[in-house]
Amino acid sequence: MKKALLLLILLSASVASQARIDSAAFFRHDVRIGWGDMLLEKILYGSHPTHIWPNPEKLPPGYRVTERTNVVLTGHFFAEYQYYFLHWLSFGGQLDIEGILWDKTTYDRYRNPVGATVRERNYNLILMPELRFTYYRSTYVRLHSGLGLGVNLAFDNMGGFVPAAAFNLNFFTVQAGKGNWYGAVELGMLNAMNKERMFLLGSRLVSVSVGYTFNSKR
Repeated sequence: MKKALLLLILLSASVASQARIDSAAFFRHDVRIGWGDMLLEKILYGSHPTHIWPNPEKLPPGYRVTERTNVVLTGHFFAEYQYYFLHWLSFGGQLDIEGILWDKTTYDRYRNPVGATVRERNYNLILMPELRFTYYRSTYVRLHSGLGLGVNLAFDNMGGFVPAAAFNLNFFTVQAGKGNWYGAVELGMLNAMNKERMFLLGSRLVSVSVGYTFNSKR
């Protein structure tokens, strides 16, 4: 009994000591680059169906239909920097950009093109400060969540430019690695809107990234 109790005390002391080491031995600076999905944008901006009518002569002579084709969703490309004030608390910012590209053509009732095909290129550029909470840290694995609030700059190749508020909910991120380098998988929700329009809603649900942590040289 005494031996078992002594073993339990030693094991508890070892775990506590390791926890202190893991909490104390952390890098202050964290930079990463990554890519995230555009699943919801794919639903909203998918190609239009092809309009081929069995009896086009029954349609009005002035009938016109516009179709969106060759849709390309680039995904979210992002870069982030975080500074750790404590082993569990950091603050920084990220830059995120996505592209929604398509060709738009207007057809008559016989599916003859009316006018030239227009190439539309739409982008969302997000600038966002972000607060991160790391609630588990070990030699190989770190878990964190975060909250970001910033601005989305929506622009296109037609000269359009619209700013909007943006916020990101980082529900859960797993970082895995040893030393300075790590890989990460993040579950989140990126949103952007203003009074007139919703630009992003539940975007970048899943993202992957690679990062590098370090301390400044004194």
